[in-house]
Amino acid sequence: MITLHAERVTGEPDAVRWVAPTEGMDAGRILGAPGDLGDRFADGTLSKGLVEHAGVWLWLREGLSWRDYGPAIQTALRAALAEPAGWLIEPAPGEILERVTGDLLDGFVGDFVRSHGGSVTAERLGDIVTIRLGGACESCAAAERTLQQRLVGELRRRCPDVIELNSDGGGLNLTLTAASR
Repeated sequence: MITLHAERVTGEPDAVRWVAPTEGMDAGRILGAPGDLGDRFADGTLSKGLVEHAGVWLWLREGLSWRDYGPAIQTALRAALAEPAGWLIEPAPGEILERVTGDLLDGFVGDFVRSHGGSVTAERLGDIVTIRLGGACESCAAAERTLQQRLVGELRRRCPDVIELNSDGGGLNLTLTAASR
């Protein structure tokens, strides 16, 4: 049996990130999925989906509740993950990187920065995500180390093909390789 669990997506009540194994699948935007999960996309129950290295992000159609649909979606997702060849995925490296980065910044990475009186933002332009530190962290001598150890290290776990393009005094530009897996 495939093990998975749900995590809330900060600020998006229609979205859930399912921590799940995605071996054999490309990262990107879900255009089609096997079985009942694919049917949920076709009938509009699911409005959007993304696959990343360590999970699957799913959005319910507005007005639907994860409390009502969550157990059935979980069952459908578990069955679909057992058929990796049945998925139709469109590359979306910028979107994947933006989502994973935002998830980390809303969680323990951002908490660490905020605990030091700083702020951190991520902005996507195409396939590039720029991370900027602000507040007390903006001119801190340890800013680059914080970005490297706290953020980039965890990003590499969830997006193994992350590439650091450059860093510039308090900022960091990241992208994923063309084969964003």
